[in-house]
Amino acid sequence: MDKQTTASKVAEHKIVKARTSIIQEGRLGMASMITPLILKEVSEGVCSTMATDGTHIFWCESFVNESSHEELKFVLMHEALHCTWAHHLRRNDRNPKKWNIATDYAINGELHRSREISYWEMPEDALYDSKYDGKTADEIYAILSREQEEKQKGSSDGKSDEQSDDDSSDSQGNSGDSKDGDDLANANEGKPSDTSQAGGVWDAVNQDGKPLTEKEKIDAQRDLANKVRLADSMTRSCGSGYDNSFSQRLNEIDVETANYLEKIQDWLVSVYPDQTSWNRPHRNHIWKDKTYKKGNYLPSRVSSAMGGTLAIAIDCSGSTHYYLDGFASQVQGLIEQCNIEKVKVCWCSTIVHHDEDGNYWDEFDISAGESLDLVRRGSGGTELTPIFNLLNEYTDDVADLQGVIVFTDGDFYPVEAKHEPDIPVLWATTGEIPNSWHDTDVNFGEVIHLPPHCLQADLDLAV
Repeated sequence: MDKQTTASKVAEHKIVKARTSIIQEGRLGMASMITPLILKEVSEGVCSTMATDGTHIFWCESFVNESSHEELKFVLMHEALHCTWAHHLRRNDRNPKKWNIATDYAINGELHRSREISYWEMPEDALYDSKYDGKTADEIYAILSREQEEKQKGSSDGKSDEQSDDDSSDSQGNSGDSKDGDDLANANEGKPSDTSQAGGVWDAVNQDGKPLTEKEKIDAQRDLANKVRLADSMTRSCGSGYDNSFSQRLNEIDVETANYLEKIQDWLVSVYPDQTSWNRPHRNHIWKDKTYKKGNYLPSRVSSAMGGTLAIAIDCSGSTHYYLDGFASQVQGLIEQCNIEKVKVCWCSTIVHHDEDGNYWDEFDISAGESLDLVRRGSGGTELTPIFNLLNEYTDDVADLQGVIVFTDGDFYPVEAKHEPDIPVLWATTGEIPNSWHDTDVNFGEVIHLPPHCLQADLDLAV
């Protein structure tokens, strides 16, 4: 057996020993997050410390052998918290290096805070700054971005944000003999060029080593939420140890869900007019002359505070169909609380799709006990103007609608203000509005963001 092989076996034994110590100390919740992670050795040129993609722990022999037992326990717990807080699933298009720095500051701040009840050590090169204590990785990333922009304004080198963040000139090749995890690690698009910080996080990948599809990412979020619940339950059952992070993550998911549901409920309550309104004239009673410059107006009709009909228009062109069950089950509860009797649903890509009988609207009588069972109809591009053409020109009972919720992934071409209907509009998006992909923005209505990981009907989230 050569020296290199011996050194690798010694290093792997040290990792296993540190993992076993975490279990023996009664930190069963933390152990339940660590033990499923598959150990993969990588060359120093690929990763000079340790990192995780949510499925594996990649480790460098020299780093492990130079680390103490307590430091290795710290790094293992650090990697477990990367998984707990879904850092491997939430980078999106953010810079990998800066995302790693932000997530490390967030995690190490939490581990440092709990130091008085623990026995682990923080490695000397671990990223920690007390000014980030209590902040999320997302908040820290924004701070780092602002600080870098300010620094670059005063710099004369003219380097862009991405250039200074991600030094593509850094070596990503192997150093010496290749290791078992090198190919998998090198293929990861979320691996930053600089992997020197202890305990990195890379993007989650599928079994083929490729980036997760939208559906795979949703499934991973669901599975992760269940693992975190189990970890929290195990920690509480043993009555000791480190449990704040699991409870905190569960609380974040529940709070995010409660926040967006509260916003939808507030909007639903607000769309009930309690008197005649001249601000929103009844479109069926508008008379205009041939020049469309004059008109006679009557106020919109009064709707009862009980009952009424809500329209839901669904963008069927993107990833929204993955979230339909969760969206439907959660929104139905709010609809019933607001005493809305009926719901009309249409489906739009570049056109509004009709059923086999030529009907553009699917109708659900909630007051009669019908469930909001959404079955996708149609697919295609990203043009939502047809929804408002349907409302404005081809829907006879639009004056009886309380409002319309447009459920979308946020990637669509802008809808011009002239298409605004005479009913309130709520844009419920799983993506960002505005965004630059299609120059997406809205010129009317309200916008709320729906966290995709909260739109899972089977998570049984407490709201």
